[in-house]
Amino acid sequence: MKSSQGFTLIEVAVVFVILAALLAASIYPLTAQRESAHIAQSKHKLAEIREAIYGFAIAQDRIPCPTLPNNGGASVPLNPATPATGPANNCQSYHGFVPSTTLGISGSVNCDGLLLDPWGQPYRYSVTSTDHPTLGNLGYHDFVVTNETSTVGIANLDPNLMPPPNNYLRVCRNLNISCPASGGVDLLSNNAVAVIYSIGKPRSTSNAQEDENAGETSIASTCGLAAYGTANDNNFYAADRREIAGQEFDDILIWISPNILYAKLLQAGQLP
Repeated sequence: MKSSQGFTLIEVAVVFVILAALLAASIYPLTAQRESAHIAQSKHKLAEIREAIYGFAIAQDRIPCPTLPNNGGASVPLNPATPATGPANNCQSYHGFVPSTTLGISGSVNCDGLLLDPWGQPYRYSVTSTDHPTLGNLGYHDFVVTNETSTVGIANLDPNLMPPPNNYLRVCRNLNISCPASGGVDLLSNNAVAVIYSIGKPRSTSNAQEDENAGETSIASTCGLAAYGTANDNNFYAADRREIAGQEFDDILIWISPNILYAKLLQAGQLP
């Protein structure tokens, strides 16, 4: 009678190779599905934040300043302030993070009190520091100070009083770092009031467009986390998602147009 024999090492190795291939084949679709879910969640949250900013503007006649680490998600105005430096309502920083507490937005926050996207990165938020030279109070920035927004909003109803584009935020989608000041298919907006965006999943490398959105300067954590990259000028990018090696781009960015903001204020009876 023949004695039974176990599997040889080669047969066991073949089984493990097959199992590994099957596992890898199942993991990739799950990873892709999770990434798609993260993208959808981020877009939904960005839209929610934008609507909350519209609601805040209707109630307060201004949009909120960005928050900074260790402020509990609250909008951070300039404080202290003197007539020489501007009103207390002007922002301490025009580039920072979504003031989720001020806006009443719920979600996961980190130890710095910053609202997190599905990849565990804080949602970024930048606002314009534009100041109309003839309407409102000089030195009181048009969209972050109560009464300035509705006063300057009159300019939107009269082309002869339209505020100059100085210090508005500019959004482009071109594949290089030059963002045209006017014209061209790559210019999406040259007068955005605010931009709200997610920088997507963390990467070991970046590119010029991602650096333009959140790589020009950094803001220190107050609870031991790595410093946060942020914007430091008025140029932003909203390019299509790319996974090309060395050219990856997964920022998700939306912005607030002054025309839509004024329309909502007008509809709510906040403009004369």
